[in-house]
Amino acid sequence: MKPASSATVVYLLNFFAPDVIAIAQAWNQRVGKLIVLVSVAMEGNRSWKAEDGGVDVRQQRTWTRTRTDHHPSGYTDVNYVHFPIDTLKQLRRAHADVVVSAELGARSMLAALYCARSGWFGLRQRRCQLVIAVSTSPWIEASRSGWLRKKQRSLLLARADRVTYHGPECKQWLLELGVPEDRLAPFHYSADPTKIYKGDLQSQSADRVRVLTVGQLIDRKGVREGLANMIDVARQSPGLLIEWTLIGGGPLLAELKEVATPDNLKIDWRGNCNAEQIRDAYRDHEIMFFPTRGDEWGLVVDEALHSGLVVIGNERAQAVTTLIRDGHNGWIIEIDQADSLAHAISAYAKLDAEERMRMRQQARESVVDRTPENSADQITSLIDQMLAEPQSGGSSHRWR
Repeated sequence: MKPASSATVVYLLNFFAPDVIAIAQAWNQRVGKLIVLVSVAMEGNRSWKAEDGGVDVRQQRTWTRTRTDHHPSGYTDVNYVHFPIDTLKQLRRAHADVVVSAELGARSMLAALYCARSGWFGLRQRRCQLVIAVSTSPWIEASRSGWLRKKQRSLLLARADRVTYHGPECKQWLLELGVPEDRLAPFHYSADPTKIYKGDLQSQSADRVRVLTVGQLIDRKGVREGLANMIDVARQSPGLLIEWTLIGGGPLLAELKEVATPDNLKIDWRGNCNAEQIRDAYRDHEIMFFPTRGDEWGLVVDEALHSGLVVIGNERAQAVTTLIRDGHNGWIIEIDQADSLAHAISAYAKLDAEERMRMRQQARESVVDRTPENSADQITSLIDQMLAEPQSGGSSHRWR
């Protein structure tokens, strides 16, 4: 049986994000050959520069359309839907032993077709194995309902040899779709190490709190609601100076900058920043405020915890509900309840310098095992397990 260390693995995804680059670099050292197929170099709503990180990255021929999701809670979100039309051709050229395909759309359907056909007529000693890497949450999926979509996803998942999840809510959603637990495995997100501040934590002034928010200024990220809540907090605590820095651009920037704020709430709108500027911002702040109304994960939470920031985040981000423990490394809040944010900031403001520093150290310790290397180990161990299993025939698993 071929081990992962000599296997050819193809990873299909939308685009090569900075955090994925770090995982792929570590993964590339653990397998015989890693090929990354991306639908597009970069999506239009991202400010990141397209890079390959020294990994074999190949861009596909792709048809793309824009889709607007209307969430039942009231926000809208614009997404790109990609149809990489040369997937079968690219996979045949790669001669993959294992295909890892992100999400449950066209690329994964084509990958499933390729893997099933690879075992026909004895053309290969072993059929190519299929892993579908899923990253979602029940809250996000509430805007993607419909029996036809659910049926398509169930059928697709039934043809995967393994399915990975990035968090406990994602795992539960997959179980409810009928994926057997013994076919599920974790494949965690990991923060982009170039954005993490790893130096000594700096003491902050006791008469103020320095708050940071990193993310797009779009409806889904909840910054409009977060600003309204922060204004209420400042008005309720006139003796507390709140210095709030926001990194990121988007269509709401002009609107939000026009909002009047109390004298004790100082806002610094920095717009889009590069990795070094984001790392410096983590160094200079003590609280990460993450007001998102819906995130399948929320990697800025990981970045902040690694950098020694206490995280105050809305419960609609899986990173928040998975990683944050109230009073230990942050607080979980409800963005639709202004008093929830006030309670968290007040609780932190009452801590003395030693208690604040201890809480920030606990933030770092809470994510010590969430590294690109560990994520690469997870997927490599899964591949080893799959390749060691005997195959009974050329068709994929069908669980239903």
